Amino acid sequence: MNKDNFSLLLNVKGCIFNSVLFFLSLGVLNFSWSTTLRIATYNVLNFPEAMGVQRQFHLFSVLNYIKPDILVLQEVKDRQGFDIFRDSIIARMSSDFSSAPFYDGPDTDNGLFYCADKVEFLSVQYIPAGVRDIAEYRMRFRDSGYEFDVYSVHFKSSQGPENEAERQEQAIRLRRRIDSLPASRYFLVLGDFNIYYSDEPAYQVLLDTVEYRRCIKDPKGISGVWHENSNLAYLHTQSTRLNQLPDGGAGGGLDDRFDMILCSENFLSRSGLFLMIDSYTIFGNDGEHFDLAVNEGYNNTVPGEIADALYYASDHLPIYVEITDEPNQEVAEPVIKIVPNPLKNKGWIHLPWCEDFLSARVTMMNILGQRVFQRKTSNPDGIRITEDELAPGIYFVQVEILTKYVKYHYQTKLAVVE
Repeated sequence: MNKDNFSLLLNVKGCIFNSVLFFLSLGVLNFSWSTTLRIATYNVLNFPEAMGVQRQFHLFSVLNYIKPDILVLQEVKDRQGFDIFRDSIIARMSSDFSSAPFYDGPDTDNGLFYCADKVEFLSVQYIPAGVRDIAEYRMRFRDSGYEFDVYSVHFKSSQGPENEAERQEQAIRLRRRIDSLPASRYFLVLGDFNIYYSDEPAYQVLLDTVEYRRCIKDPKGISGVWHENSNLAYLHTQSTRLNQLPDGGAGGGLDDRFDMILCSENFLSRSGLFLMIDSYTIFGNDGEHFDLAVNEGYNNTVPGEIADALYYASDHLPIYVEITDEPNQEVAEPVIKIVPNPLKNKGWIHLPWCEDFLSARVTMMNILGQRVFQRKTSNPDGIRITEDELAPGIYFVQVEILTKYVKYHYQTKLAVVE
């Protein structure tokens, strides 16, 4: 290579290097990665004693459809049940899954499985809490190194003052443990709480911000009597069956909010770890199956075969949320989402999340300015609409959301086609 060609090569390399530095200074080249974890909780009905072998296919169908990155179980009967679940269900889903060490405590037990490519298991402790222990799993995002705790609970079941008092004591023990940890720690509290209404003492202890240092939030945040309340049907997680099956699970249809996912307050800030509230999903609950089996008629949220699998797999519905370690989450402008749009048969008007939600009113006007549709709902997720409620045409949709402190107004357009 002659001297002139060598000088030209050096100049080209210098230009490339300077260009890379320029783009980096502008933030155009971003070499950071973020991870989103889907975390699910599922009461699997005394597995495997309650006809667990017969339910394996249905449990696999449900979980393979959800595709969680972390799966937390309640009502695992013993170590044999945990091993069967791992080998017959989790292993079929993915070879990337590992499990936290199993502990055979009093009554039924907890279990945790996780995708080792995304998250690391650090430790587990068990908090004695009467009839069943509370499990504390410490986890870490593999890439970013963010740590968080997952508490799996299964509080005392049934109604009555004595059972409520026992649930309250279990909640107190959990709160004392959480308050002993650093104020910056992220955590989720999930599982089967067996709580019937928001004024029940155990629920009040969980959300108490006076007696306890750490603040726990309920992402759904809907107050009232959850048990046998058709207005809050979209919150119900038990029972998936109307009639009792031979596995011994409860019947009665969907009419109780036993299963929940709660979180530390810092999970709702927009720096560090972040829980995406819109991801909170009661899997299989379409709000249209109050006091019915989950597979009765048409289910608007899952295919028919998955509704059947939910029916046979357990008497509880699984719940999941998604958390991310993407820093400085940008706040998206709240919008009304109509799916599908244009509407042909049936669809949903999805509402933006509003803290302290009380109710919403949806009004539609035709192109002549005539009001042709109005409905009030206490469901913060939205309302279902069908083609027989609206003639083909273009509609202007107005939504008023009432919260404890303020009203919000939104508008969008909807097309209805034949």
